[in-house]
This record gives sequence, C-alpha cells and structure tokens, in this order.
Amino acid sequence: MSVIDSGIPGVDQIPPGTHFCALYSGSGERDDLLFPFLSKGLRDGDTCVCYIDGLEHGAVRARAVGEAGVADPPPDRFDVRPASEVYLQSGTFSIDHMTSVLSDNVEQVVAEGSGLLRVTGEMPWPGVLLQPHGADDFFVYEAALNDVVDRKPAIFMCMYELQRFGLDMLVAVLKTHPVVLLDRTVLDNPHFLTRAEYDAEVADPTNRRSLGAASAADRGPDAWPSLTPSELRIAEFVAKGLTNKDIARQLFVSPHTVDAHLKHMFTKLGIHSRVQLTVLTMQHRTPPA
Repeated sequence: MSVIDSGIPGVDQIPPGTHFCALYSGSGERDDLLFPFLSKGLRDGDTCVCYIDGLEHGAVRARAVGEAGVADPPPDRFDVRPASEVYLQSGTFSIDHMTSVLSDNVEQVVAEGSGLLRVTGEMPWPGVLLQPHGADDFFVYEAALNDVVDRKPAIFMCMYELQRFGLDMLVAVLKTHPVVLLDRTVLDNPHFLTRAEYDAEVADPTNRRSLGAASAADRGPDAWPSLTPSELRIAEFVAKGLTNKDIARQLFVSPHTVDAHLKHMFTKLGIHSRVQLTVLTMQHRTPPA
C-alpha cells in the first residue's frame, strides 16, 4: 500500500504511517473532515478509532456508519468515545497510557495482516488544560505518536480548531506533526521536529514555557489588518514553507528586501519566528466556500 485514500474530498495521497494535523474553523469544516475520513475507513474494512468531545458519540457512530452504507461494526472495529473519557481515564493525562493504548491498536492491525488503522480525535477541551503541565505533556505525547505510527499500516488525523487555541499551542501543533491538512490541501510541514528534537527543545530551559489555554481572541487587539498587501503575500509564502530566497524570486525583489519586510511584520504582530507567522496566517485565512 503506497498511498491511502483518506476519504476527504481532494485529499487522497497520504502514505500509511502518517501522523498529520487537520486544521479547521467551525463545526462545518470539522464535520467535512471527520465523517468522510471515518466513512471511507468503514467501507474499506479498516479499524477506526475516534476520540472527540463536543459531539455525542452515538450520533458520530450512526452518521459515519450511515454515510459508509455498511453494517454497524463491533466496538473493537469502530471505537467511538469522548476524548475526555479516554485521555483522562485515571483523572489525569498520562503520556505512557495513551501511547500504550494506540500502540496496542496498531499492533493488533499489524498482527491481523490486513486493513488499516484509522485514528482521529481532538485534544480534550478543556480537560487536559486543567491538569498541571497538561498541555505541555499533551504535545510530548503528540511528538511520541510519530514513532508509534512510523512505517505502520496506520494513519492518525489529529484535529485542531484554529480559533480555539492560542498562538503558542498552535506552534506546538505544527512542531509535532510532519504533515498539515488545511483547506483540503496536504502540506509537508517545514516546522516539524522529530521526537528527539522536540524533547530536546522542551528540556531546554531557555525554550521552556507553559502552554496556556488562551485562544486567538485573547491576544489583544489584532494587528493583522495593519499588514500591507506585500506583507500579506510574504506571509502566505512563509506559511507554504518558502525560504527568503524563494520568496524573493517569486516577488522579483532581493532576499534583503524580504528579510526587511519580515522584521517589520514581526514587530507589528509581536512575534519572533516564522512558525508563529505561519500560525497567524492560517488563523486569518479565508475558508473555502
């Protein structure tokens, strides 16, 4: 199996062993990702796992099965549960517990020798964030999932609403997922860190900060409208992973000019890195019709 049909319209070229984040705005975009992903898996006989809050799990199951047009699978083939119930089973979030749960699911599929494991879900909101260092631990777990799924017959889709989480948390999302799905486009993520790199960054006292629950609306006045058309174009190129030299070629300017624009943009926006600019660009995108 070289690539997987995700079931999401326009998104079918995903290799097995992929752990990716799907970024969305609003419940409609969420459902346009969630249900095609699950329904395709059910039609193909895959083992499907869905951990999500904010939707009644019986309704998720019924809709996915109905759209797939198949008989309702047993719970060990289609596991739908509230995210808070799974991630906070013992009352606290445990990295070891969650990686063990998903590793067992992967090994079961490997042992069967056929089919695929499809896992999708969201961070329990706000349950994990109420735990001491809960968000920090959650992203160490997200980094660890890359090793769990690597070169396995599995695909993990982690869903994050762009307007729900603050800048620092969405930066952590990008750093822990090698592939990003946005507006039905699959993007290789230039900001991704391997598990070893992410663990080292977290362990470095100069980088350490507690990831809070602030949403995009909590950052104060939005400076994004102050960006000029040229700056907005540069922000879009940065979000696509282009270097300053690449951007300069696209805009027929010098790399020094691009660098000057970026420094000015960072000052306007109160940020200090390209990954933060990428997050803000994603948050301020115009969703597709």
